[in-house]
Amino acid sequence: MTTAAAAAPTSSTGRRRSIDLLHVVHVVSACAFVIVLLVVVLPQQPHHQQDRGRRRLSAAAEDPASESSLSSGPIGEILSKATSQPPDPAEPFRILYIVTTLSEYDKGTRGTTRGADRLQNVVIPVIEDAISSMVERGWEVDLYLLCGYEKLLPDRRKLIEDALPQGVGLEVWEDAMPLFYSKSNANKPKADQSLDVASHGLSRQHRYVVRDKLLEYDFFAAFEDDMRITADHVVNYLEMSAGIERLRIQAENSPDGMVHVDGESNRDPSTRGKSMDKAPVGNDIVDDPISAEYLKRVIPGFVRVEVLGSSNPLLSRGGLDRPTFSEEVPIDKTVTIDPNYCCKEAEPGRGKMMPDPTADDVVIWETNVGAAGVREYPEPIGWVGAMPVEDRADVGSYWSGEGQVLKMSRPRRLDATLGQQAGWMATRSQVEYFHHEACPGGFLPPFDQNHWKGDSLQRHAVEFWSGGFQLFGQCFLNRILSMDPDRFSRQLLYHTANNKQSTLRVDKFVRAADFLGQLTTVKLRAKATLQARR
Repeated sequence: MTTAAAAAPTSSTGRRRSIDLLHVVHVVSACAFVIVLLVVVLPQQPHHQQDRGRRRLSAAAEDPASESSLSSGPIGEILSKATSQPPDPAEPFRILYIVTTLSEYDKGTRGTTRGADRLQNVVIPVIEDAISSMVERGWEVDLYLLCGYEKLLPDRRKLIEDALPQGVGLEVWEDAMPLFYSKSNANKPKADQSLDVASHGLSRQHRYVVRDKLLEYDFFAAFEDDMRITADHVVNYLEMSAGIERLRIQAENSPDGMVHVDGESNRDPSTRGKSMDKAPVGNDIVDDPISAEYLKRVIPGFVRVEVLGSSNPLLSRGGLDRPTFSEEVPIDKTVTIDPNYCCKEAEPGRGKMMPDPTADDVVIWETNVGAAGVREYPEPIGWVGAMPVEDRADVGSYWSGEGQVLKMSRPRRLDATLGQQAGWMATRSQVEYFHHEACPGGFLPPFDQNHWKGDSLQRHAVEFWSGGFQLFGQCFLNRILSMDPDRFSRQLLYHTANNKQSTLRVDKFVRAADFLGQLTTVKLRAKATLQARR
């Protein structure tokens, strides 16, 4: 069993105090019995160094008391902390931002340039944009960097520190790759068998950090190193989550255990569609009442986007003007997006980020309207797009292909259309729900339950741990995208490596605004079915 080495101390001339890396125990299947004793990672004693104004991440903070009411629960209270102006210095909104980075320099694969400085060109701009936007709101922010490479040298670490605002905490877990036994001998390794590096499991390691820090923060955001998030994304997520929470509390206190849309259609059950797979509902759910139990499983989602340059070949081929299913589901051009939330970038552009993007420059590639549905929720949520989810987990929506519009079955948990997020964000109470109720085997370590079959690294890789296959498959969570254009725009996340557009087929891409326009067409069709059946 191996532990990670502590990060190298920052030079005494820096303006912030160094943060020692926590010792984290690597999980291996042959030693599963030890994991029970190591539920959390253990902090190393700090060196006595000059105080440079940086808070220590492992310094525990009091958990504020929480009083639920019919209108507000734990998420609503966190939203109030995050949006209070001026911020309350006695009760600051505390957020831990975790970034997982595999390589310090690009390897030349997947459309990257071999030897390019990934830390400076990709990672630091993403970190800088995220944390600056959060500090501007008066939030207390700390950064935890998980490195898949062996050593972050002092001069390279200083580049990160210099990009951080004063008072932002920093911890670095170097050489964070977990170890495991090869697949063929996972359950019964030979006496002389050596451990292998599980590079595919680096994306799991942030879960140890979250477990260790769970009581110290109000909010967690864990993303891959080329995903740009900002305070706007966090606030929008909290506002939508608090709205869902409010509906759930209302449902729990209503006579029928449901919440209802004003003026709901009350359609004849005999006219309703039947499930065509293992889903508990049909594909024609529009304004139906929804239960508290279902609302617990609804969460705001995100869609990854890239920005096309003016000379991009995708533009010359004309494919973007005829996206997938555009004949069956035409684009409603009355709606568009605001590209500034996800992708604002000044001239000349850092790394591969394109400056001054327009709405037409912003594209998605990991889902399409054929895998989506729409639904009207009671206010304050309103109309939403429903992202793909495992059939058994579906809480219901009106599928874009309903009524034989699309000559296929509804796509469910498919790689091509699931819509990877490359990360997740959640309040502390949401993480606790993921771990204790939603996710079989738990969301946090030690991953020693029978569900994991002896080794959580054997069957799962990055798409499971950070991309969403666990949360939106095994955990039965349903992602929604607001159909309000402003909110929808704040659910788009910029993949700043901008390399998918040079490695994938043109028919994979859809303008983000056109995707919203197609969802709007599905919404109008769904409303028309209600009118026809009244």
